[in-house]
Amino acid sequence: MASPDTSLDPKRGNPVSPAAADEEVTAGHVEQLASADMSDYWWYAVRQAHVEGELRRTKGDRLDAYLDFGCGTGGVMHALVGTFAPDRALGLDGTRGAVEIGASRGLDVRYADFRQPLELPFAPSAVTCLDVLEHLEDPVLALRHLREASAPDVVLVATVPAMPSLHSAWDDACGHHRRYTRELLLEHLALGGWRADRVRHAFSYCVPPAWWQRTVVKQVQEMEFPPVSPLMNRLLTWAGAFERTIGSPFPFGTSLLATARPA
Repeated sequence: MASPDTSLDPKRGNPVSPAAADEEVTAGHVEQLASADMSDYWWYAVRQAHVEGELRRTKGDRLDAYLDFGCGTGGVMHALVGTFAPDRALGLDGTRGAVEIGASRGLDVRYADFRQPLELPFAPSAVTCLDVLEHLEDPVLALRHLREASAPDVVLVATVPAMPSLHSAWDDACGHHRRYTRELLLEHLALGGWRADRVRHAFSYCVPPAWWQRTVVKQVQEMEFPPVSPLMNRLLTWAGAFERTIGSPFPFGTSLLATARPA
């Protein structure tokens, strides 16, 4: 694990002053989430399979009290509630437009300022935090508040974009303060009161085209989730399933997946 760094560097993700705006992502990002996260888009399907696998490994086939921390427009929460039928489920997000869409889907989704202590109606025993930490100026503070509000036996499943070498204008457009290394993710979890028991890369097969596009072609797509043909969607989904089956063995990938418990 990397030693704590006290420098004020938002790209590395160390604690900085609270953001002036109270919205974590842009309106365009919210619109794309709303159109993509309820579909069978390959990236969502692969990530969802990883998350469900980790929840089953750590919590079994049924959840007690579930929280989606940074739920966006509710796509992941909707799917996990349908799969695990938790006794209680809640979604929190720092973007009001996303919360409105999630609520319109009939989900218990609420706005929360992650810079402040969380006031929850129950102490969650299972938490997902999927591609959220990179949007926060102070992810350590948010993780600490999450730990304080959770049950003692809570399991946290988190994903973040990986490989800072791939950082580009695309990340800036999406509102990413950083891309993570394994060491930085471990550091942030530890400083936030969490002990990671499993961290691995995912989407290793996306690294070559991402590197080519961002370092050779030097162009990035304007859309976060560019459309693909049905055939390509199936191939990319299959590649993700194969990677997950063999245990995501490669020390690289465009995402990092972590499972953590209270320290």
